[in-house]
Amino acid sequence: MRSLACLLAIAAACKGSARPDSEPIKHDPHSQANPERIAVSHLALALDVDFKAQTLTGTATLSFVRRDRAAREVILDTDGLAIGAVTDCTSKQPVRSRLAPAVKVLGQALTVELASDCIVIAYHTTAAARALLWVDPAGTAGKQHPMLFTQSEPILARTWIPLQDSPGVRFTYDATIRVPPGQWALMSAENPQTIAPDGVFRFTMAQPIPSYLMALAVGDFAFKPLGPRSGVYAEPSVVESAANEFVEVEAMMTAAEQLYGPYRWGRYDMLVLPPSFPFGGMENPRLTFLTPTVIAGDRSLVSLIAHELAHSWSGNLVTNSTWNDVWLNEGFTTYVERRLMEKLRGKETSDVQWAIGTQDLSKTLAEYSPTDPRTFLALRTRSDQDPDDTGPTDVAYEKGALLLRALELAFGRETFDAFLRRRFDRRAFQSSDTETFETEVNAELFAKHPVGWSVATWLHAGGIPNTTPAPTSAKVTEIEQLAKTVSLPPAGWDTLDWVIYLRAIPPTVTSAQLEALDAAYHLTTGNTEILMFWLPLLINADVTRAAPVVESFLTTVGRRRMVRPVYVALMGKNDRWRALARSIFAKAAAGYHPLTRDMVGELVK
Repeated sequence: MRSLACLLAIAAACKGSARPDSEPIKHDPHSQANPERIAVSHLALALDVDFKAQTLTGTATLSFVRRDRAAREVILDTDGLAIGAVTDCTSKQPVRSRLAPAVKVLGQALTVELASDCIVIAYHTTAAARALLWVDPAGTAGKQHPMLFTQSEPILARTWIPLQDSPGVRFTYDATIRVPPGQWALMSAENPQTIAPDGVFRFTMAQPIPSYLMALAVGDFAFKPLGPRSGVYAEPSVVESAANEFVEVEAMMTAAEQLYGPYRWGRYDMLVLPPSFPFGGMENPRLTFLTPTVIAGDRSLVSLIAHELAHSWSGNLVTNSTWNDVWLNEGFTTYVERRLMEKLRGKETSDVQWAIGTQDLSKTLAEYSPTDPRTFLALRTRSDQDPDDTGPTDVAYEKGALLLRALELAFGRETFDAFLRRRFDRRAFQSSDTETFETEVNAELFAKHPVGWSVATWLHAGGIPNTTPAPTSAKVTEIEQLAKTVSLPPAGWDTLDWVIYLRAIPPTVTSAQLEALDAAYHLTTGNTEILMFWLPLLINADVTRAAPVVESFLTTVGRRRMVRPVYVALMGKNDRWRALARSIFAKAAAGYHPLTRDMVGELVK
């Protein structure tokens, strides 16, 4: 029998927010499921969290909507799960199911013969669950309690829940999570602001979401409110500094609503995880997961918060249909992020972001031929290609954002803002693909206001079309001029100023010049954002005294973006530094999330 929370969630989803049954679901090359015939509409989870065994054990109750009335089998995505009994919700009797052999990237398809529109799957996770990181106490700030967190994007939800793991399938959910007493459980749902003494936490997500936004974290947390609809969770020793860093969140929410319409998710809370979290942030609805490396102490890196908040419109509200359309998620969000930062911090701040982002894109594009499909916004990734390897690049983020900037400049900000807002309203709680966007923008913008260029060249060709001036920043230019001669900067720079400077230091820099910089500004003891750019300079200049700092950095930070340039520098220098890279990785690997571990493993082999 469904819980009251489950029934309420389904009712809420039916009030105009769920996908119409008549709307087609696009084929997803990275899922073996069959939602075009039978689609998941609601998930009820009941899981026990066992830190000793490092497993999640329990049941997933799945309710379906039949899009093809003749369909009798539902196909779900799983990967490395231990599947037990599968029973019908109504009769409580077992139903036939079969687990197919594993397929590269995609995992194992679970086919179930349906007797009704609801089944219960008993299962538990295994060591193969790449979505899960079980953090030992030593890897936390408090050093006393273990922690667990998930990372489901892009196709790892299937490693901890049997479901239809495609961004084109949306469902509501409720969950009961049992954890050791004294621990918190938090999810991408309505969350408690006080701990459950008995260790039983109950959650509801009334808005339909795709599977990659399923999220769970368990640990020793505290909560601090930031405003009437926002707050931050973190370990007790971290929560105050996090709250101080994120004081602008309520203002960000108001600015985003003024631009793109109401915030539809109730609350916007954040959870600061240990340094082993593999990304800067993950936009799980109602509870963004964050790296502690964003806490710079000077609020200079909060554009990351603006980015994750922006996903509440671009990505979470209107989602890419498949991971070949990922630019609709990340390109839109990067554009919205910069509009928010302009509104909050001024045009100079957004100019800096545009200039740095365009530099990164140019470097990425230089690695490929102009006709390489990986430089197109409309990707053609095959089913045997992991979308995590091909999709989340500067092409999706920066080229996608530049396309929207080109449209804004071509048609005017007022006209383009109105287009975006209509799109968010019209497609709220639905998925969309590149072809649909192309049709919409042609009908609503190009047909009414011809400008002499086509959006197709951005979507289906490589490079950066010459349809808009390249973004520039006077501040970036000024700082880069100092960097070219390794001139000592003025006092009072914040973290972002130092990042611009360190990125622009020429490869011919000498160890003596770097030592002079360090003596004046103590960069070797800087924050992680500075160190990710500073340490490769020391390695390339063969500053051997940097070795202990490099090891400390790589064994305490697991954010992929930060560790990658340091390992690349180590492996590109000489045998001594390469040996250090492999030695460090052997020590650090167990504490890295599988996504970081796999990436670094490829670099150092």
